[in-house]
Amino acid sequence: MKLACFGDSITAGQYLSDADTYARKLADRFQCEVINAGVPGNTTGQGLARFERDVLGHRPELCVIAFGMNDHVNKEPGVAKTPIADFRANLTQIIDRLRSENIIPVLCTANPIIEGDADSYYYHRHPKEWYRNPDGAQAWIDLYNEEIRALAGSLGVTLADVALKWRQYTEQGGQLSDLLRTVENSGTDDGVHPTAAGQDLFASCIGDALEPLIRI
Repeated sequence: MKLACFGDSITAGQYLSDADTYARKLADRFQCEVINAGVPGNTTGQGLARFERDVLGHRPELCVIAFGMNDHVNKEPGVAKTPIADFRANLTQIIDRLRSENIIPVLCTANPIIEGDADSYYYHRHPKEWYRNPDGAQAWIDLYNEEIRALAGSLGVTLADVALKWRQYTEQGGQLSDLLRTVENSGTDDGVHPTAAGQDLFASCIGDALEPLIRI
């Protein structure tokens, strides 16, 4: 079996070794070939531009689709890089094309972030005042995640709800700061990119979603 993991820097495993990426962890779990088609900074639109080469060209049997972390980013007050309607349309196009090639799609929600303030973490890089209606960057990510969930339901696509998995982790006493790069664990006020432990949760959640598909 061949699996493609199609997404952005989180899929690529930016700042981590290949062994720590969820793609590699899935390869080890299922003893299969995995194509890591993650490119840092990519939105769904940028992903579509390389979709033929980086995914379809490898002829996988399954494809994990993991976008949203860059799509939601506001490029000016209240205006996302990828408006929600375009995000929906882009994901739908990816899913339809995969299915036309007899490749099983699996949608994946985006992990939460550390918002911080003007001096640290997300709002150190992105003006907080731009994120209104909904209020705050995390609320925007939640909005895009709800779109992913809705698409999975309406199109009958398997969903790996990573955002829910991470929320359950913190509700059970785990710390978000263990799952994301922080000043304490990496020397940088990142708050967006997963640590190896964060990638473990990705791999666990996606792997559980893949399990029944791989057994078909």
